[in-house]
Amino acid sequence: MKKVLILTDKKGWHFQQLKQSLIKNDIPVESINISKLIIATDSKNTKILREDDSEVNVSDVIVRYIPGGSLEEIVTYLNILRVFKNQGVNVINTAESIETTVDKSLTSIILKNNNILTPKTWIIRGKNKSIEFAQELLKKHVLIYKPLFGSQGDNIKKINKPSDIKNINNPSNVYYLQEFISIEPNHDYRVLIIKNKNKKFSYSMARYGNSFVNNFSKGGKCVSIPFNKEIINTAFKSAEALNIPFCGVDLIKKDNLVYVIEANSIPAWKGIQTTTNDIVSDKIVEIFIKSKDIKKNFVVKNKFKC
Repeated sequence: MKKVLILTDKKGWHFQQLKQSLIKNDIPVESINISKLIIATDSKNTKILREDDSEVNVSDVIVRYIPGGSLEEIVTYLNILRVFKNQGVNVINTAESIETTVDKSLTSIILKNNNILTPKTWIIRGKNKSIEFAQELLKKHVLIYKPLFGSQGDNIKKINKPSDIKNINNPSNVYYLQEFISIEPNHDYRVLIIKNKNKKFSYSMARYGNSFVNNFSKGGKCVSIPFNKEIINTAFKSAEALNIPFCGVDLIKKDNLVYVIEANSIPAWKGIQTTTNDIVSDKIVEIFIKSKDIKKNFVVKNKFKC
C-alpha cells in the first residue's frame, strides 16, 4: 500500500498542494521535519525512527526541505535519504541528486563538464583573497555574489567595487562569485522539470524582477511564454547532467546564447502555478507516485503570454 512522507519544516502552500493531490488519489500522507528523524542500526537492519521511537514505514518520500546546519548535520540528513532509498523507498529527490545542486560550486563544475553554458564563475576561500581577485575581475565585468548553499534569491549581492565584498556577511568564508550578465529588462526563465524513466514533463515561464533578482519569492512577476525549444532543451540537458528528476532550472538569454544560472533540486512552483490552469502538484503525483510502466512520452507545457 502506498503512503507518502513529505519532509518539510512547515505545512505551507507547497505541502498543502501536494497533500490535496495525494488525497484525491486516495494516497495517505504525513509530514515531518527531517531533523526530527533518527537513524537506528542493529545486527539485522537499518531503520528510520521518529522521536517517539516508532519506525517510519512509507512507500515514497518527497523532500521539500533540508535544514541548514553543521557539516555533520547536513551529512546526517542526506544519510537519512540514503537509508530510505536503500529500503526501496521512492525518494524525490535522492541524496545524490540534492548534493549536485545544494552546492552551487559543484553544480557549476558539472554543467561546465557537460558543455552547458554558464556565467564565468570563481569559488574563492577567504574575504581578503576574494577582494584581491575582485579587483582584477571587476576591470572586465560586474560580479554577483551568491551564498554557496543559498536559495530563493536570498542574500545575493551585486559587486560593483571590491569594497562591496567587505559588507557581505558570510560565515562560510567561501565566496562564490559569478560574472554578472545584464539583461534589459531584468528577467530570466524558469523551467520546472518533472520526469521519470518513461515520461518527461515541463512547465516554463519568464520572471521579471524589480532588480537583478527575479525570484517569485522576491516579488518577481511570472509570465507564461511561447514554446522555446532552446530554453527547454538546455533545461532538460542540465537536469540529465545533474541527474535530477524533479528540478527547477533558471536560465537567461543574452546575444542569442542561453546560460544556466542555477538549478534547484527542491524547487518551488508557486510562481509557475500562476501561469497555468493545470494543477502542478497533480502532475508531480502522477509522474513520481502513480506512474507505472508508462510508455515513453515527452510533454511540454508552455502557454502564450496573456
